[in-house]
Amino acid sequence: MSPVCLGGECLKTKNNNHMKYTLIGICLLLISCGGSELASDETYGEQREGVDVIPVEAVLAEPQYYAENEIAVAGTVHEVCQMDGCWLMLRGLDTGKGLRVHAEQTESGEYAFTVPTDISGRYAVAVGTLKIPDMEEEEHYQEDAPGPVPVLSMIAVGVRISPEESI
Repeated sequence: MSPVCLGGECLKTKNNNHMKYTLIGICLLLISCGGSELASDETYGEQREGVDVIPVEAVLAEPQYYAENEIAVAGTVHEVCQMDGCWLMLRGLDTGKGLRVHAEQTESGEYAFTVPTDISGRYAVAVGTLKIPDMEEEEHYQEDAPGPVPVLSMIAVGVRISPEESI
């Protein structure tokens, strides 16, 4: 029998190879687990603590209840501005209607944040203030994305995007 010492304690083992293979297996397991991190949400702009998250369907069903208030709206990203990532369209699972989410602009006219242009299909939560667009904004929307103009829009201070596509 040959002694094997671990942490100051010496053990006598019949098969030194068994201990070697066990230690090698543990090391390989630790190495393989060390590089795998769980994907986390991506945040663009600010996130506010304590704001209740409301499904986009609920906001679209009762917009007057939420208008001009800061809220967090959750839904699936349906479309994204392909030029700057300055807006995105959130839709729910049960409706074709959408909520257009715009990045807040600074006093100098720059966007406070932008989102990646390849996030369509992913789950997102936008925090901001709901508003009803005026005619000038509606014309601008038509230039960016032809089709039905959304009745509601949101000026967002931040967007959190899930790493996975929504269900």
